[in-house]
Parts: sequence; structure tokens; C-alpha cells
Amino acid sequence: MTILTKIIFHLKDSKNNINIMFDLKFFRIYIVSIFKFLLIILILSMSINFRIANILDLKGIVKVKIDTWKTTYRGIISEEYLQSLSYENKEENWRQKLENPAHGTIIYVAETVQREIVGFALVTLEKCNPIVALLQAEKYKGELCAIYVLEDFQHKKIGTELVRLVINYFKVNKVNSMITWVLKENPSRRFYEKLGGKFLGEQSIEIGGMRHIEVAYGWENIEYILLHF
Repeated sequence: MTILTKIIFHLKDSKNNINIMFDLKFFRIYIVSIFKFLLIILILSMSINFRIANILDLKGIVKVKIDTWKTTYRGIISEEYLQSLSYENKEENWRQKLENPAHGTIIYVAETVQREIVGFALVTLEKCNPIVALLQAEKYKGELCAIYVLEDFQHKKIGTELVRLVINYFKVNKVNSMITWVLKENPSRRFYEKLGGKFLGEQSIEIGGMRHIEVAYGWENIEYILLHF
């Protein structure tokens, strides 16, 4: 092989290497761009809006309530009872809550950008559980009657933001204390403990023909909850 031939061969080989390097660089840029695009889509799809509920949210609220019960209380409440729960049977009850709410009652919902409701909180300025008096807990003025978040959206601070809205609602209405009830077997009750809830007492209730223990947590000063966010 002559020197000239070697030089030409070397130049061709270098050109091929440059082309390969260029292709790899372009490929990396392409992959990174796709990844960033998918990440943006994921972030947007997981973005959550919070607002006051209206009657158009009826089906979404009922779906969250039923689906959350079936995942949270699996193995705790009778499976037969959980399977008997249906959206249709619960809609009328929640329709009343939305169309003719009791005095001081409000519902906040959490929804995705696709307008899918993934969580909600029901709160009232007047306690909805009469046994509070038996616990000598009259000093707890407001009540968080219910808070539910779909399983796939839990541990994403949605419950925390719903509680923040509840606190703001209480503060606007000059209510400085709060009480809530939760099944003792519900692992999510640790959520209230992390927010500084004080154990007040318990009661026995019947669900699906079986007795369960419900416990009460209270906050004498709801401002204290904000310190745990």
C-alpha cells in the first residue's frame, strides 16, 4: 500500500468516525429531548387544581368515595359489603350535600388538568357527629367530616392541600379548632397524628353488619396544623 493510499484510507476512516460521532451526538440529543417532553407531559398530567365543589362534580366525588373505600378498607371491612357499594346508590345522598348543604358545610375537590376528580374534603362549621358531647369535646368547633384521595394519588400532598383549604375556611369563619373521626383500623389515620391531632376518644359503629371502632382526633388551635406541613 502506497503512502498516498494510506492517507486516503485514513481520511475515509476519520470521516466515518466523525459521522458516527455526529450520529451518536444527535441520537443523545434526540433521546434527551424526548425524555424532557415526556417529563413535561407527566408533570402536567399530575398537576392538581383545588376548588369548591359544585353539582357537576357529583359523579366524580361519589367515584372517589367508593373507590377509596374499596382500596383502603380491603381486609378491614367485610368484602361482601365493599363489593355491594355502588355509585348509583350513593349519588342521591351526595346530591343533597351539593344542592342543599347544611349550614356551614362545604366540599373542596382536587382535580387533574383533565378535570378528573381525585380527592375531596367535606367540612362543616357545625359538628356532624353527636357523640362529640360525650367526649366533652364541645370546644372543638369545626369538623372535618370526610377526606378521601384515590390510591394512585396518595402520598402526593393532595390530602395536605385539602386540609390547608379546610383550615383557611375555618379561619375565615372565625373557627379556630377542629375535630375529625377515622376508623381505628385505617392506616391513614397516622396522617392526622402527623398533623398533631390529639386523641380524644372512640366509639363503636356498625358497618356491613360488623362492629368497628372509630377514633376522634382534635386540634384546639388549627394554626398548629400549619407547623406540620
